Amino acid sequence: MRIVIVGAGLVGTSIARELIKEKHDVVMIEQNPETARLVDNELDCLIINDDGSRPETLRSARIDTADWFISMTGSDSVNIVACGLVSAESKGTRTIARVETPFYSALSEVQRETFGIDWLVNPAQEAARQLVRIVAQGFAGAVYPLHNGALQLRTVMSAALPGFVGHTLGDLRQSALRHFLVAAVVRDGAIIVPKGDCRIEADDRLYVLGQPDSLDALLGKVHGLDDAIRHVLVLGATKISEWIIEYLDSEESVAGARRGKSVRLFRRKPSITLMDFMSDSCKRFSREYQRVQVICADSSEPGALEAAGVDRTDLFVAATGSQSKNFMAAQLAKHLGAKKAIAIAENERLFSLQHKLELDAVVSANDAVSAAVLEIVRKAHMRTIFGFYEDDVEIVELLVDASSPVAGLSLRDVVLPADVLIAFIIKGGEFIVPSGETVLTGGDEIGLVTRKQHITALESIFGGRDER
Repeated sequence: MRIVIVGAGLVGTSIARELIKEKHDVVMIEQNPETARLVDNELDCLIINDDGSRPETLRSARIDTADWFISMTGSDSVNIVACGLVSAESKGTRTIARVETPFYSALSEVQRETFGIDWLVNPAQEAARQLVRIVAQGFAGAVYPLHNGALQLRTVMSAALPGFVGHTLGDLRQSALRHFLVAAVVRDGAIIVPKGDCRIEADDRLYVLGQPDSLDALLGKVHGLDDAIRHVLVLGATKISEWIIEYLDSEESVAGARRGKSVRLFRRKPSITLMDFMSDSCKRFSREYQRVQVICADSSEPGALEAAGVDRTDLFVAATGSQSKNFMAAQLAKHLGAKKAIAIAENERLFSLQHKLELDAVVSANDAVSAAVLEIVRKAHMRTIFGFYEDDVEIVELLVDASSPVAGLSLRDVVLPADVLIAFIIKGGEFIVPSGETVLTGGDEIGLVTRKQHITALESIFGGRDER
């Protein structure tokens, strides 16, 4: 596909980087000369140093030949105007606009069409949605819930499974690996997408995928995974905090994915406390969220978190505008007695610290936006459900359409790239550890462990609708 992106900030560059890895033809438009120069040195794509909201610039990018136009600047008005111009000039190009103002996020489908926008993506909302989805599925350190908690991905050192060391996965599948799967092996800091001939070594770190009961039998039960969330303490009066509070305080189910699935958060609304050191922000939150207790204090001051009742907190969320402060505050909250702590990060740079500290989860705001955009752009109803921070490997999930080229084929007849592993299949709501004899049918949901460079090939192999 040919994709034009306006805005070479952190989010726009992240999206471009992923699409380039997937072998798409990407053009970036960036107005700032220094930013354009830096991105030109980093990315293997055409960079246009100009104003992306000018018709002449869009024509120079040959927008009429683009499949997608993605406007990711920091200005809502620029993104909306740019999408409107593209829609007027090229009816076949679909548009995605980044917006941060809640007014635009609430536009109806008819209103979006008036502006020439097919999709809207709000960074704060996407980050909050991802965080709330994690909370709803149940979470704990080294445990990653997937599919609304029906599946789990756990990390474990191979030394904790002495019966695995020295054996190949092919050998283990004959006995121990019937109900779960080793989805990835981390060795010397890099990810191996394992096949049957992969031999487990003593210092490997394994990502093991399966249903909770099967993993409990193998690795032991994870304590605190499903603890009730009654008291929540949110640090930072930010846009992300606003969306988190909206979701936590909602009577309705929260969207678990863009496919329309939803998850119920709590049987009863939790009590919510918000802490920030800016008095004006605290006053605004007090007016707009009357059910929320607002504390105006600096969390880094001695006794501030203790006075806010952090030791009685079931969930602590650090959502300030500083990712380093979020990591330190979340770690401090755990030390002071919070049952669970989540930190909001800008990107994956600090993700490796999650397990070295005591954090239960980390949510990257930029990655949440990138994942939302990639899910929209990818053809085969494909979305990322887990990204490995160690390497350019992810678990993607796709829906097999009845008209898919693979419908009716057994897995042994589906030719996949070498670094792709079919991790699971869900047939009629039932989780299956697949074998070569498993036959694919319309409606199956498939999870694949893949390097990002193979995404385009997987789209071609599995096909699927490409609707507006």
